[in-house]
Amino acid sequence: MKNKWLKSILFIFVLVLGIIFYMSNAFTLSSKGKKGSKVKKVKPTPIVPVKLVGIYVKNAKLKPDQLSVIPPKKTEVYKEKITPLTAVECGRCHSYHFNIIKKSGGKHQLECTFCHKKFHAYNPIKKNWKELMPKCKTCHLLFHGNKFSDCMKCHYNPHAPKLPMKITAEFAKICGDCHPKEMDETVKYHSKHTDIGCTYCHAKTHGYIPSCLNCHKPHIAGQTVEECFKCHAPHSPLNIPPFAKDTSNKVCSACHATEFGKISATKSKHGKVACVQCHPKHKYIPACSECHGQPHSKVMLKKFPNCLQCHMDVHNLPVKIGGK
Repeated sequence: MKNKWLKSILFIFVLVLGIIFYMSNAFTLSSKGKKGSKVKKVKPTPIVPVKLVGIYVKNAKLKPDQLSVIPPKKTEVYKEKITPLTAVECGRCHSYHFNIIKKSGGKHQLECTFCHKKFHAYNPIKKNWKELMPKCKTCHLLFHGNKFSDCMKCHYNPHAPKLPMKITAEFAKICGDCHPKEMDETVKYHSKHTDIGCTYCHAKTHGYIPSCLNCHKPHIAGQTVEECFKCHAPHSPLNIPPFAKDTSNKVCSACHATEFGKISATKSKHGKVACVQCHPKHKYIPACSECHGQPHSKVMLKKFPNCLQCHMDVHNLPVKIGGK
């Protein structure tokens, strides 16, 4: 109520000042004329409205082009037809998202409006962010089923699906959904690798493949990871396949040091034979007869059915010393 009174008083005060100024200006001009001469009529300065402290008052001193209340000329922009935004136009403001899609967007390199049907409509009062954001399942459905429906826990950047996904505890629950072969192999051939789980080795980012030598010491100095894989599949390390014919005796020596020492020092013909020639598969122990057949008479073989009763140690056979 008090503000209304102040505005009214101010309006009357300014109005009175304007009238006094106008009258004094007209009086001064008329008094300057000579006696008997015609008084030149002076056109009053145009009165234009000026917005002052919330009300309009009359002010003859300001020109129309100095007044902020005078609207600009009518624009022609509203005759144009609005067309959908292009990705480049979106990128002018959303440069981070545009550039990361450009770099790592993969199959998500689409027009922005393909996913973002509603945009520039966020209201902090309504808190409608989730309502506006597109949902992954619109295109991808529930790829991992109801077991794991929160896509953003792994695919943390929907604009860059090619970026490596961060490994989390939640991630470990669904490895088998995309990698069933590896998961089945790990379970079927139980080993320490089964117990520690996928994320122990694939710990950094999705797709990261560690080196065996990160955890395991090599069998021999200078051994490469590729050589490890000749015997040990990473998801079934104890399910060792048949050895390659060129497998070095030194490789066997890491676990079978005693036998390697004997076979390396023996003077017998076995010292010239590769381990894998007799042991083509891991833990396979051949019968002597597989190579030697029946070198003795039936009578002797009947009396000594076990060759090692005489030949004692296959890795260090007794040999004749001296003589022919």
